[in-house]
Amino acid sequence: MGNPTASETDIEKTILPRMARALVPREMFSWALISVTLGALEGGLLGVLVKNVYADVAGASTVNMAVAIVSGAPAFANLISFAFASWARGRDKAHLLSWLMLASSLCVFCIGFAPRTLSGLVVLTLSMITARMLWSAAITIRATVWRANFPRHVRARITGQMTTLSSLLIAFSSALLGWLLDINEPLARSLWLLAGILGLGAAAVYRRARIRHHGLILKQELVDADAEPLSQLLTRFIRLLKQDHRFRSYMQGMFIFGSGNLMVVAPLIIILNDQFGLSRTAQVLLTSSIPLLLLALFVPFWARLLDNRHIVFYRARQSWGFVIAIGCFALACIMHWPWLLWVGSSILGIGYAGGVLGWNLGHNDFSSDHSSTLYMGVHVTLTGVRGLFAPAVGVLCYEWLENYAPGLGRYCLLLPLSLSFSGALWFVLMARRMRAIEQQSG
Repeated sequence: MGNPTASETDIEKTILPRMARALVPREMFSWALISVTLGALEGGLLGVLVKNVYADVAGASTVNMAVAIVSGAPAFANLISFAFASWARGRDKAHLLSWLMLASSLCVFCIGFAPRTLSGLVVLTLSMITARMLWSAAITIRATVWRANFPRHVRARITGQMTTLSSLLIAFSSALLGWLLDINEPLARSLWLLAGILGLGAAAVYRRARIRHHGLILKQELVDADAEPLSQLLTRFIRLLKQDHRFRSYMQGMFIFGSGNLMVVAPLIIILNDQFGLSRTAQVLLTSSIPLLLLALFVPFWARLLDNRHIVFYRARQSWGFVIAIGCFALACIMHWPWLLWVGSSILGIGYAGGVLGWNLGHNDFSSDHSSTLYMGVHVTLTGVRGLFAPAVGVLCYEWLENYAPGLGRYCLLLPLSLSFSGALWFVLMARRMRAIEQQSG
């Protein structure tokens, strides 16, 4: 087929966005409901809950490692995404998302009922891991839905609108829960149950969601020549990374950069509690609510930058926000400047705003429609790998330094700072190489 005519392009830029907007209300409503549920599953919030509420049920090292696990769970749970990427092929995406929302909500109930004992800490930790595994599946499947429903030139803006609403609700619910942990812990636990109920409502709403060209997408997934069984999916991932050298390079940069970003929150929670002595409310605000609030405010800015721009050029700019934020945290901890923590938290939120768009949509610049789930599966699986070790490495680094000399643990944030800086530099160099290749071919 030849290139589209001017009239075809006009139709694509007018009718398709109109059709996409017609599908937005149900998406908005369902994701708004589930966002409250996700607020109760925020890694920073549960890390603060574990560090403060369960501090007396086990040794300090055990509790600190539990902080690393729950704060890292949103990332390392993505390890299971490759299985869901295979399982979702040829299946009704709306029904799958509905069931995953329901199951995630049931895990929130378990967190709300977990007693203040060692067994309760185990239940809370396992429930968090399970909920985040289920949600990683939802994110993987959602990528296909959003790609089908929203054309490329409006996708970032529509995704940004939903992300903004979602982030505001997550920020509000996590802040409310953090505040209640300070003044009335039993009431805070009851709100975890309310968050689970709203998640059940989201599941019921999304079950009737529409997906454009759904039948064609399912058929293409089933007849795809690359559609091997689950046992061969890891081979498919490796083959994809070997064949698509640009995507491989992008994933390498993301691994270095993302490892630094994921290494920050767990040791930061411990430092805020042990060395700054901040209240639970302040800890939740710094590690969860403020970044999410700023995320909501700055998503429109990053969405305009991402639309019609390749993800590599986008990352070459956006990634430096994380570097500056982690630098502020590191300096604040080393110099013991509490005011700089709030600056770092705000800048981190601005970085998150761009990061969440890039994370959800970036793989689309390398994939086709029917391979989108596979590319997203590779992306989130590698996120899971770094989420499995990065928070734990951050906590172990803190404890090693603290055992070597009390008070020295505050220097542990220099490690994630160096990784994030290296990753940001990787994207800059990759963008320069791509621009040089484009100029030569043009």
